Amino acid sequence: MKSNRFTIHIVSDNVDTQKRFSISRFWLRTLLFFVVLTIISIGGVLVYYVPHIYEFREKNQQFEKMVSERTHVMELYRDLNRLGQMEEIIRSNLSIVNDEHQSSADDKTDSFVISYIENIPSQAPVDGFLTQRMLDKSHFWQKNHYGIDIAVQEGEPVLAAAGGRVIFSGWTYDLGNLIIIYHGDDYFTHYGHNQLNLFENHGIVKRGDVIALAGSTGISSGPHLHFEIWKDGNAIDPLVFFPEYKKRDLSVEEND
Repeated sequence: MKSNRFTIHIVSDNVDTQKRFSISRFWLRTLLFFVVLTIISIGGVLVYYVPHIYEFREKNQQFEKMVSERTHVMELYRDLNRLGQMEEIIRSNLSIVNDEHQSSADDKTDSFVISYIENIPSQAPVDGFLTQRMLDKSHFWQKNHYGIDIAVQEGEPVLAAAGGRVIFSGWTYDLGNLIIIYHGDDYFTHYGHNQLNLFENHGIVKRGDVIALAGSTGISSGPHLHFEIWKDGNAIDPLVFFPEYKKRDLSVEEND
């Protein structure tokens, strides 16, 4: 007659120590059933969810790529919008300048004379440290930066890089208090994040005139001057005109 119980003996190295476990045939079968059922359940879960996990990761990567591309597009749209606004400002003000030139010629008076020496940027706008270089080819992780940033103390005088006429003096969302000067021969310079603009629209400036006080207005992390140079509608690296800033370069890019 078969026994309805199973006995397990556990004997240690010390023969005097023994342990005995006894279990009935019914409970042994029940335990084995639950073990097998658990293994099958775990296997089924893995078979069902593992493909979904890989699918989720793939969709998550696609989502992150889409967000990155959307951010890049928004940055390009933002730059395009800003350039469009600047073009509208320049066109509207240049029409006034041309009208005044015509009236000045009729009256034989000179309010703003274009000089290819005085009106080419040659005066460093501030004495400070270069903290960010020009970047006109944006990436997913960076946006365009059409000029250089020069760290200075708040209230530091900002000088006109060349003689010309102020065609914009006012507030912008990105650059805060901004001054744009037209120098003739399609040269323009931009001075952003000013604490205070000292010249109004259509004002005549000479090279080296104090046109503003440096500040941290607009989108800014600290007092500095954002300085841009434009020629024929294209941004030019200010370091081409003012290589002395390279000697005090604290930007993350490698120095030349």
